[in-house]
Amino acid sequence: MQNPFARYSVLFLGIAACILLMLPVLPFLESSRGVAGPTSTDAVHPVSAALALALGAAACCAVACVVGRLINAAVGIFVLGCGLAVISGRSGTILDAAFDGDTLLPIAFETVAWSGVVLVMSAIIFRVSGPLLDMPARKKGGAFFNEIFNSDAARGMAAAGIALLIVWLVARTELKGQAIGAAVIGGVATAFIGRRLVGDSQPILLMAAPIFAIGLAQLFTAYTLKAPLDQVVVQRGLPGWSMAMPVDIAAGTLIGIPLGLGWTKPAEADD
Repeated sequence: MQNPFARYSVLFLGIAACILLMLPVLPFLESSRGVAGPTSTDAVHPVSAALALALGAAACCAVACVVGRLINAAVGIFVLGCGLAVISGRSGTILDAAFDGDTLLPIAFETVAWSGVVLVMSAIIFRVSGPLLDMPARKKGGAFFNEIFNSDAARGMAAAGIALLIVWLVARTELKGQAIGAAVIGGVATAFIGRRLVGDSQPILLMAAPIFAIGLAQLFTAYTLKAPLDQVVVQRGLPGWSMAMPVDIAAGTLIGIPLGLGWTKPAEADD
């Protein structure tokens, strides 16, 4: 789709559709404190919350597939990230988690789980939309599985280290804007480096890599933290990667990586 008006119309309609699809999910996330909890396990009915979140994400993924088919896969994934940002922006923070009696371990496990969900959704969007024309697709073997998991894609995962560093540096408080912003910046930086590392591979695995890396860092903190979570939060003793909630990281990454890929696209590329 080359017409700029048509491209932006599809983009904005896709974002609006994802926002409308995600708003009904928020009531299912309501915790005992009367606000949307930071994770599905904080909800009054965790199973219903997780199911509603999964259905909302699946619906946004379908919209992203349409957008990706009409424009390209990266734009489709950006639209998906905007849908998740609705949940991120209106759900709880690490403060809510601490005073709900949470521990860091379920939060870390949910972040790791989001990396798997993001990988699956990204693979579906790329499968429907086709490869990015400015990045070489892998030809060896021909199977789509080989496009996701191969030596080039694995090398690209090293770029996730920069996202972990940025989230550690930037996310210093419980403010939502800071958490999402850190994840977006980390995603952009991952794309800048990842584009040079993935070689003959599409950036499908790259989309999930920062979330997985941050999830592992959160697991490390969860297993090494000795003091109660509420006490550490009040004393601001948590590292930045544990200040961001799972959906903050997922949403910010899915917004940041497509932005970074777009900004580093060769001038002669025609998507």
